[in-house]
Amino acid sequence: MDNMENIVCHLSNRSRKRQIPFNYKRKVIARTGNCGYLKEQPISIPSYYDKIFASSWIDKDHVIVGTKCNKLIEINVQNNLKREIPLMRSPIPRDLPEQSAGIHAIALNPSRSFLATGGINVNDLALYTLPDYQPYAVGEFHHGWLFGISWITDFMLCTGARDGNICLWTIFDINGFSTYEKDCALYRKTPIEIVNMKDIERIRDIYFSTCSDKLGSIGYGHEKSNANICILDILKNKRPLSKRIIPLPQKEENIVITGHDTSPIFAIGSLRHLMLVDDRDPNLHNITSVQAMEPSQAIRSLSFQGNIITIGASKTNLMFYDIRNKSYLCDNNGTPIRHMLKEGYVAETIDWHIHRHELAQSSPSDYVSIMTHCYDDSGMRLFAAGGPLALDLIGNYAAIWE
Repeated sequence: MDNMENIVCHLSNRSRKRQIPFNYKRKVIARTGNCGYLKEQPISIPSYYDKIFASSWIDKDHVIVGTKCNKLIEINVQNNLKREIPLMRSPIPRDLPEQSAGIHAIALNPSRSFLATGGINVNDLALYTLPDYQPYAVGEFHHGWLFGISWITDFMLCTGARDGNICLWTIFDINGFSTYEKDCALYRKTPIEIVNMKDIERIRDIYFSTCSDKLGSIGYGHEKSNANICILDILKNKRPLSKRIIPLPQKEENIVITGHDTSPIFAIGSLRHLMLVDDRDPNLHNITSVQAMEPSQAIRSLSFQGNIITIGASKTNLMFYDIRNKSYLCDNNGTPIRHMLKEGYVAETIDWHIHRHELAQSSPSDYVSIMTHCYDDSGMRLFAAGGPLALDLIGNYAAIWE
């Protein structure tokens, strides 16, 4: 079995009260079910950091995160030490957006030799070498906030932004697409290909499926009621690229997309629903729409572990959906597993005082959302992070669940 088989078969085994060897538990906990027995181990994040939007494990001891306040932070989960990674600035600075959206995307290439994220200019792509976080390149093109990054191969990646463009980049030094700036010892890069989505004016997230070799992107058209998914044959030599744009049945706050490891299935999170799109359906008419456990749940992060989708949200902060059984994972009594976070920081700002009565009557799980999560290589530890869902509230949350 591969090491992605973990947080999910143990639940069914526990429900049968079977005694299973420890080594077997380590291999199968993620695919069939220890979800009901996860424990929250909070990580203290300084109060001056606002909302963690993106995260990725660097190795077994370190997680890298990006915040709304545009900080890139490495966290040592063993000793809770933190260090800020300096953000990159282009040698020829472009005009900064009037508002900073923060770092919404972090992605490591398959060999973990490069990290891709945003820069000081939140429209730019920044590439670092690993494990030393040495600045390597700044990618310049987007004229809107960078929301999605997905590696296609070990040396090519895609970005999607609020300007409605999907860009394909390479780490190679190619004439016409890459200029080395000796004074600051990094490359300035431009995309090797640009796809203007036209029907998707604002791209919200992207995901490359290694199973189908296709890129899924979600976003909105000229009207926010026009919520679509676009599927691109990004690796085909045929130009222009083949693409399918399909309206989604749920229109509100579609902001996260992920994909299955071995099946051409995309999962999309919205305000009240989880949607499943099977790329094998030629017309994509049969989009599965699963209602969230609570009204206005605000799904903010998704990941596949085998056939189980881990869902990060507000209210019920962690949920697990089985795409084969078409149901949420349940405990021994048949009750859907719901994990509520017990921690979460909200700063006492002017806006906090506006919400103080509401906050005083609520638990952290009601107003703090899990906006990003990721499993370590063993699949035994889940890093989850986020902050208050309300735009006008400042705060943060981070924890290891295991």
